[in-house]
Amino acid sequence: MTSPGSEQKRASPPERYEAMAAHKLRQAQDELDLGDLQQASEKVWGAAAQSIKALAQQQGWNHHAHNYLRDAVMYVAFVWGRDDLRLLLDSVSSAHTNFYEHQELKYEVQARIDDARTFTAIMAELRRADLPQDQSHLTPDQREGLERRLRALTRQTTYSHGPEFTPEELAALPPVDPGGNG
Repeated sequence: MTSPGSEQKRASPPERYEAMAAHKLRQAQDELDLGDLQQASEKVWGAAAQSIKALAQQQGWNHHAHNYLRDAVMYVAFVWGRDDLRLLLDSVSSAHTNFYEHQELKYEVQARIDDARTFTAIMAELRRADLPQDQSHLTPDQREGLERRLRALTRQTTYSHGPEFTPEELAALPPVDPGGNG
C-alpha cells in the first residue's frame, strides 16, 4: 500500500513489453538506415530491456533497474542452460555503451541489431515456457548464485510492481506501434 499522496508505479502486461521490444527493434534499424548509429545503439538496448521486462513481469520479478534485468537474464540462462543468452546480453549491453561512447562502426551496430533480434526472440520463446525445475546440470556455486539472484528478483519492493491494470486502464494505454510505421 502506498502512503497518501504518493503514486505507485504500475507495470505493463508482458505482451505490452514484447510489443515495445519489437517497436524498438524496428526503430533501431530505421535509425541505422538513416545513419544515426548513436540512436540505433540505444534502441538496441531498449528492445532487449523490454523483452527482459516481459519475462520478468510474467514471473513476478523486479525489473525496475539494470541490475534486475541482468539478474533475470543470468537466471534464465543458467536454468535453461542457454549460454547464448549471456553472450547476447553482453552484445546488446555494448550497444547501450555505444550510445554514450560512439565507438562502433555501422556494421558493428548492425551486428548488435541482429543480436537483439535473436535475443528478443529467445526471450519471447522462454516467456511462453515453464521454468525448468531440474537444476542438476548446475554446479553448487551456480545453484547458490541462482538462489541469490532469485532472492533479489523476488524481493518485495514498494516501487517495482504496482497493481495490475484494470481492463479500462489497459484499454486507455496509447498504442505501441500506431499505424505499423515503427
